[in-house]
Amino acid sequence: MTTMASVALSFVDGQLADTISISDRGLAYGDGCFTTALVINGAVAMLPQHLNRLLEQSRQLGLPSFDLATLKVTITNLSAGISIGVIKVIVTCGSGGRGYSRLGVEQAKVIVSFHDYPKYYAQWQKEGITVGISEQKLGINPMLAGLKHLNRLEQVMLRAELDKRPEDDLLACDINNNIIECCSANVFWLKAGQWQTPSLSTAGVVGLMRDKILLNYPEIMPANYDLETLNNIEAMFISNAILGIVPVKVFNDRQLDTSLVRNIQTQCMNY
Repeated sequence: MTTMASVALSFVDGQLADTISISDRGLAYGDGCFTTALVINGAVAMLPQHLNRLLEQSRQLGLPSFDLATLKVTITNLSAGISIGVIKVIVTCGSGGRGYSRLGVEQAKVIVSFHDYPKYYAQWQKEGITVGISEQKLGINPMLAGLKHLNRLEQVMLRAELDKRPEDDLLACDINNNIIECCSANVFWLKAGQWQTPSLSTAGVVGLMRDKILLNYPEIMPANYDLETLNNIEAMFISNAILGIVPVKVFNDRQLDTSLVRNIQTQCMNY
């Protein structure tokens, strides 16, 4: 079993391809959604959840239908023989319409691509990372909150800031100074013996690993928290479907206890 594909692979609507039309609405308007999945031991971790996310997000965004059976076959074939890697699935609205209007658009476009697994993630999971506070603020948009849609300019700007800083990741708040998430991960912290995580009702992405953690730990109740909440916290971790669960060893120049995250890692990273 190999650790990665020998060449980059991508499929468009189930056919081997690496191009799409310049009229595709995903390119023109970010009109679509996506999910990014971990491939481990020849299979996609949390595959039903990823497929359900694409279906539910497409429904919420009002995208045209796509062929779920073809998508499942493509993902299954692409994952076979891979010991560890990453598959990204993009669903765009397809081509058509006039301007912003979708009138005349009949079929979504599905793009599946394989990517190498970042080797340093295993070290992060074991040793922890450093997290600072972003100088930028996320906008509030209840219409799109929680969705992994294709309009990701805020995250691009957060990542551009991170590329110029020494930390491994940055925590971002919204314009009302409520804690939301890191650059591409959800965040949890332990305070006074209780795990807490932000509500994502007005901004941010509802991650599948976040869902799994909340399912396994129903006592964690998402709510609105400002930065002052993070004074005197005991531990912190970030999560997403590729990272898994990564402890934070230093937050805003303050040492944290990574050992307090180990039980959650054991419970929720059981692919």
